[in-house]
Amino acid sequence: MSVLNFKPAFWSATVMRTLEDNLVAKKICTSEYTGEIKNAGDRVHFDGLADPTIGAYTGASAMSYEDLVDSDLTLIVDTQKFYAFNVKDIDAAQANVNLKNSQIKRAAYGLQKAVDTSVFALYASAGANASAITDTTCDEASIISDISLLGAYLEENNVPASRKWIVIPPRIKMLLTLAGIKFSINEGINGTGGMGYAKELGFDIYESNNVYNSGTAAAPVYSIMAGSYNAIGFADQILMTEAFRNQDYFCDSCRGLYTYGTKVLKPKELALATLTFTAPSTL
Repeated sequence: MSVLNFKPAFWSATVMRTLEDNLVAKKICTSEYTGEIKNAGDRVHFDGLADPTIGAYTGASAMSYEDLVDSDLTLIVDTQKFYAFNVKDIDAAQANVNLKNSQIKRAAYGLQKAVDTSVFALYASAGANASAITDTTCDEASIISDISLLGAYLEENNVPASRKWIVIPPRIKMLLTLAGIKFSINEGINGTGGMGYAKELGFDIYESNNVYNSGTAAAPVYSIMAGSYNAIGFADQILMTEAFRNQDYFCDSCRGLYTYGTKVLKPKELALATLTFTAPSTL
């Protein structure tokens, strides 16, 4: 081949990635349990006690005593996800970037997004109680009323204001902003994904593109969940992660196995609003 026809190739040190969603599902769940998950199918117990019976005291009769009743809730860690990929020697030599570590980080993000999807799919359990709210024309005029009703339901079930969260997609955030809601950035929120606290609404507010949408991208119908930080249980474990020299090819191989489970523990501390987005009139 003539040197005149040779076209050199240049490698960038930056890996171009698809922009990632904010992942928030694990932040709104409780994962307070003891012990270590070792295999898929393991059970995690969230302990509790049933409320004692209150009786009338007359002074003439002896009090009756009852045994404490365990209200144990069991979560089965039954979902497994894996990743597996090769990094060819020629790729590592030609690219000025650590492809293996880069892909492992990307795999970790993919596993966390699977958790988001699973948690937001629990919306049906939230809608099974009396909290279900439906707004077929949700715009800036009705959004505050919709979310305030969710807050009222939770407070009627004794969820304190300091323990309430709600997860909203960007279009609902836009409606709230147009309705005059101001967010205190990162007040009461730790880590990414948290927009902050809305004083007028009384919620810790998280934003996510993974909120369940039964409509389309152009005409979304969102299943907005709100709840307490004890409403949903979550447990997970990385069962295996390893990097090794592939015996059949000139490359390194990496793989990992991850298991997790989710469950609604306190249905009365979870609320749902089904909101059909309507284009705001103030734009």
